[in-house]
Amino acid sequence: MKMELAGDSNNFVKFKDYGFFVPLNADNSPAIVSGKAFVDVESVEELRHYAKDGGKSAAEIAKITKPETTYSFLADGVYIKK
Repeated sequence: MKMELAGDSNNFVKFKDYGFFVPLNADNSPAIVSGKAFVDVESVEELRHYAKDGGKSAAEIAKITKPETTYSFLADGVYIKK
């Protein structure tokens, strides 16, 4: 599940031990999550490696020049407002 953060960022939410899931019809519903937040920085080398594995061209790989910050959340509970 993705949740919007302040600004234009998104947060990818995973569910602890895949113990529960959010209904598909809950899209764009207000939600509160409980759990742990993580910030991950992927290096240029990692991003280029992923791009190469993904079949990107040498020109596309060369355009990767900055690390990428991602935000994720491991939820142990979710409240979705109806």
